[in-house]
Amino acid sequence: MADASFATSLIDQLAPLGALRQRRFFSGQGIVAGDVQFAMILGGMLYLRVDADLAARMQAHGAQPFVYGTRKRDVTVASYYGVPEECLDDIDVLTDWARRSLAVARQKHAAKPPARKRASSVARKPKQ
Repeated sequence: MADASFATSLIDQLAPLGALRQRRFFSGQGIVAGDVQFAMILGGMLYLRVDADLAARMQAHGAQPFVYGTRKRDVTVASYYGVPEECLDDIDVLTDWARRSLAVARQKHAAKPPARKRASSVARKPKQ
């Protein structure tokens, strides 16, 4: 539950971004604005959705991309970067990064084609 309480605290800190909420996300929490997730908390670490510009800004402060392990190898997810501990205490930096991250996530979300609705099994006609 540490991730859930961290998410609640983070949402309070990021109030200038507007209405945010948290939801379960794998073994952690996702931070969502509207229907767009822009951050995740896994294992007590905050990760923000990034583009090349935000990733470079965060790397200058020591941030690293999200990495998870499989049975065969480690997988790097370069679209999410971890926020260094010292940056969590700097509300101006954190808010700026989160605002940029939300913009990146909204842009990616808008670029996705709309999901197709699957026909329910009741609506399908049997083959003849």
